[in-house]
Amino acid sequence: MAKISGFKSEAPKKSFPMLPEGAYVCGIKNVKIDGKAPDQQIVLRLDIIEGEWAGYYTKRYNKDKEYEDKYEAKYKGDFRIQIPDANNTKRQHPEWDLKTLNNSIWCIEQSNPGFHFDGDTDHIGELKGKIVGINVRGGSYNGIEYTQIGKLEVVEDVRNGLVKPMKRKPDTMGSAETSAPASADPSGFTKVELDTEELPF
Repeated sequence: MAKISGFKSEAPKKSFPMLPEGAYVCGIKNVKIDGKAPDQQIVLRLDIIEGEWAGYYTKRYNKDKEYEDKYEAKYKGDFRIQIPDANNTKRQHPEWDLKTLNNSIWCIEQSNPGFHFDGDTDHIGELKGKIVGINVRGGSYNGIEYTQIGKLEVVEDVRNGLVKPMKRKPDTMGSAETSAPASADPSGFTKVELDTEELPF
């Protein structure tokens, strides 16, 4: 039998691990206002700075960039907050937008003693470099499991294990087995320096 051309025994490439559901301490690497009035959002670019998953979103982005010839790499650690506007006819529940904004900013203020945000979008850059907790929830799309940032949390609640797990997002276009949420280990924090160098939005 002839030798197979190009044969070489090698391990398959591993997919990047999925971030487990749970609560994590993050740093705000960057912030911007996205969109045009009346449909605008505050976009917080976050990354985990404590625990075994520190640096996860940056590492995943850099890994995804290796395959940019097949698809455009997107940063998965962005958290979007709708800016309430009575003139925005796209939004059905503006009261929820206001509640989400107020709760999110409160979590940032509580996580950074002495810091206060005045609600002026011209001062949105003041959020850069601050810390905040995140609550990561799971879901599935066409049977493929994923996790995403569901909401912000107070850092001390994350560190003390007081964050209640979020419900999974409703499965879409198919379903997959649901698994018990995995929480970040609140003990023995491994800290990384928050890099606020701008990643492309």
